[in-house]
Amino acid sequence: MSLPQGIDLKAVEDAIASRNWLPRFSPKLEALFERDTGGQRCRELLIRAYIGIIIYDLFAIADWWATPELFSTALWVRLVFFTPLALTLTTVLYTSPPVFLRESIMCIGGGGLATVTILYLMAKSLPAPQATLHQSMILVVLFLTVVQRIRFLYLAPTCLAFLVLHAFSLERYYGYSVGQQVAINMVFGGSVIFALIASYSMERDLRLHYLLSLRGRIQNRELDMISRRDALTGLGNRRSLEETLELCERSIDVPDEFSIVLLDIDHFKMFNDTAGHQAGDICLKRVAGIIQAELRGHADHAFRFGGEEFMVVFPKTAFSRAIAIAERMREAIEHAAIPHPALEPGLVVTASFGVACARRGYEVRAADIVANADAALYAAKRNGRNQVWPRFVSVDGDLGSLRSSGAG
Repeated sequence: MSLPQGIDLKAVEDAIASRNWLPRFSPKLEALFERDTGGQRCRELLIRAYIGIIIYDLFAIADWWATPELFSTALWVRLVFFTPLALTLTTVLYTSPPVFLRESIMCIGGGGLATVTILYLMAKSLPAPQATLHQSMILVVLFLTVVQRIRFLYLAPTCLAFLVLHAFSLERYYGYSVGQQVAINMVFGGSVIFALIASYSMERDLRLHYLLSLRGRIQNRELDMISRRDALTGLGNRRSLEETLELCERSIDVPDEFSIVLLDIDHFKMFNDTAGHQAGDICLKRVAGIIQAELRGHADHAFRFGGEEFMVVFPKTAFSRAIAIAERMREAIEHAAIPHPALEPGLVVTASFGVACARRGYEVRAADIVANADAALYAAKRNGRNQVWPRFVSVDGDLGSLRSSGAG
């Protein structure tokens, strides 16, 4: 799960605790919310829009019974004018448009067009338009709020426009008294207010559910990262190492060199026996920090292999390049001048390195490279320690010759 910069567990916790009355997040969190939910939102809007269009056209049956003299006009308005335009606007949702365009299309296509057709039929049915025409405007509001669940910030001004148009239609097309108009408009206005309250509550619940889900995902990711880290050094642990090597083996068909460096702190048991395990832990952490500092970025991976042993995996790295990086690490550890209490005064902590490499695309397993890096490490130990000892695995799996490098 990738998160934008600035979005972490604290930001999500702050958003959950926020008392902001507007159903909207901070700009970065809002962008992440749309990224995660926008595709599903478009799919839902499409399905519901098609259902709404079908139901709207089925009201032609009511036109036949209520105003037979206007049936042909109403049928033309529904099937020739409204349906093609609504379908055309709806197809834009297939492109997953930005939130402003997406919600506006639903307000215009699902609300505006339907309301315009209702007003047109009122005008055509003068002098005695059917009461069901102005009553049907509440169905448009319910469709946008309950069915399509248009975002509240887009829905509120749309419903305000519906209130104005409803009041206009009563005054313009119907012969109701002022008292009747007030009563009918109050019923319509109350329905709109209740619908807006429901819309506001549903969106708040939706956003809270998203935040809780996002918090759970971030917590799981952090726990997963912790489970792949060595508690003492902060480097990857054996589980993380095995997964990395497995990924490298899966990419065996890629013709790139793949190198492994295995290093061991020299005379570390003597260090622990003399200075104690607490001082030994501090030494391990300092060496791990030096290794981490010498990595080239996210492509390289460092792990605590066990005890005082560390392993570095270099994908897409040539043998000679891995040797050079190992030599740089060796020098950095020596130059750190960590005193070694079990050796003569002035002597410092050093490390021995074994390097192995193989070309991907051939039948060489990652375990074979690890085994040869281990063999090279023991060769470095036998030849005096504090040195880099490369060992090459040829493409046919045979062991190459040993060559010394570095001090010693």
